Amino acid sequence: MHPWLMVLSVGAMLLGGVLLYYSITRIVRLLRESEVARLPAAAESAVTFGAPGTYVLHIEQPRFSLAMFSAQFALRDAVTGADVHSSPAIFRTTNSGLSTASVSVRYFEIERAGGYLLVVSGIDPARDLSRVNLVFTRPYAAPLFLLILCTVLGGFGLIGGFVLTALLYSGIL
Repeated sequence: MHPWLMVLSVGAMLLGGVLLYYSITRIVRLLRESEVARLPAAAESAVTFGAPGTYVLHIEQPRFSLAMFSAQFALRDAVTGADVHSSPAIFRTTNSGLSTASVSVRYFEIERAGGYLLVVSGIDPARDLSRVNLVFTRPYAAPLFLLILCTVLGGFGLIGGFVLTALLYSGIL
């Protein structure tokens, strides 16, 4: 058994574990810190933005629910009544938990801080929307992608180091 190979495999395992822990905690923090406003699903809701910029609207609802399937969204300035420029989310980010899933649907370009009115059309009034929320966040797709790559790399390091250590310890290598 080569001692330098054992040190390398244990080092890869430790480095992979640290990278895995770091990236997972950063993903959780990124998702929590990017949230700006959480609104119940309703035909009209007031929302206040503290700074201008790009914001993403997400639908958070129970898994496999189609309650907001045909909903359309518009954001209006509360002072002027003008519609805010928006575009659909082509590459949608999805966050899934055990009971709920969140999917991005629209990007809004907010030109000034202040109050706005979110108008939702196409909601079936007979549907129960008590477990559906509309969430505004700052865009986080690019950092999330990089953190997912770090998570995969950390997993490869942890598992690869563990397997290599086991093979070295058992005498196969």
